[in-house]
Amino acid sequence: MVTRRSLPLLAPLALVACGLSPVAQPTGGVDAGDAGAGCPQALVVVDSDYSSTNVSVVSPSGSVLSASILSSGSVPPGLSAALSGDVVAPQVRPPSGRLVLLDRTNAAVVWVDPATAKVESQLSVATGFASNPHDYLEVAPGKAYVTRYATNAAPGKQPFDGGGDLLILDTDAFTVTGRIALAAAGDGALQPRADRMLLVGSQAWVSLERLSADYSMAGDEHLVVVDPATDSLAFTLDLPDAENCGGLALSPSGSVVAVACSGVLGATTSSTVDSTVILLDATKSPPVELQRFPVAVTLGAPVGPALAFASETSLVGFVYGDMTVMRNDVVFSLDTATGAVTKLLDAGAAFVLGDVRCFPGCGGECAMADAHANALDLWQVSGTTFAKLAPVSPDQAVGLPPRGLGEF
Repeated sequence: MVTRRSLPLLAPLALVACGLSPVAQPTGGVDAGDAGAGCPQALVVVDSDYSSTNVSVVSPSGSVLSASILSSGSVPPGLSAALSGDVVAPQVRPPSGRLVLLDRTNAAVVWVDPATAKVESQLSVATGFASNPHDYLEVAPGKAYVTRYATNAAPGKQPFDGGGDLLILDTDAFTVTGRIALAAAGDGALQPRADRMLLVGSQAWVSLERLSADYSMAGDEHLVVVDPATDSLAFTLDLPDAENCGGLALSPSGSVVAVACSGVLGATTSSTVDSTVILLDATKSPPVELQRFPVAVTLGAPVGPALAFASETSLVGFVYGDMTVMRNDVVFSLDTATGAVTKLLDAGAAFVLGDVRCFPGCGGECAMADAHANALDLWQVSGTTFAKLAPVSPDQAVGLPPRGLGEF
């Protein structure tokens, strides 16, 4: 167990709260057409300056389909509270075809019909406390899990109010039906800190970052695997000497899971302790660690919490910059067959890169949210070769920078 401090809060880019921000004029839903089996119809882009949010829709190749399908500046029917400035999209594309958002500040899940831009429902997952939902995963028709990063210090006042768990949702009735506790005996002061999820075969893989309530202590990373048929833990995998693993990615074949671990982060992000990229054999039960790649040491910076497979043996991610030493965020590719790490882009600033999405077998593009460029950085990928494409600015309504990415 090690002592650590959380990252410094980033100052908002502009005054946008209290009605000071421009209001995006809704640009409606989209007809993205048939993308082909297994391929996304479109990218969901969460544009934010940490005080307000705009949601854009972009084709996988970068064409803007709707500059503002939903934003903090409006409360359409079905939305009881306007979007906050802290909104994310699910790690895994929802099989239902819905556009799904997680509003962390409001502790709510929002379902949108992307064709009409109609808000189907907004469901609170707070259950009486600031639960801080981090991810959403549809595990069966009409059923989804939500990871709740926070743990309730005084539970027992409402149903399902423990936190540090998976909340079980009925996505037809838009109700909470149960929870799966993730705290483990022997964790002491460490809370589960449930973060991102993957659906691997029929099982839900969940990343637990294991931090204390005040973020002063951290333990080694745990991955828990849940059987949605029984809502029970199938097994837990310990990842020793790896911490703060917020990035998960599944290979195109479904046989390998990659994990991005940021490691020990302090007042600056110079440390590379316990920061690594790990490959796991997902065909084994429990999974078996295949290899670790010292990307953080190679690039001299901790790995960020974003990772995607561009091909079966090629990964894309980024490493953190550090404002105290004038080091910028850097996008990298990792050839898992050879271990070669290639710098793809210097972002020109620190703390500006966000989510990444790649589409192997569906056009071969990769997109990275880049707040400094106020654009999506795009690459065309062939094997391990990355050709840089022209960047695209998704929010052509207000101009908020892209931070998060999702799919439908």
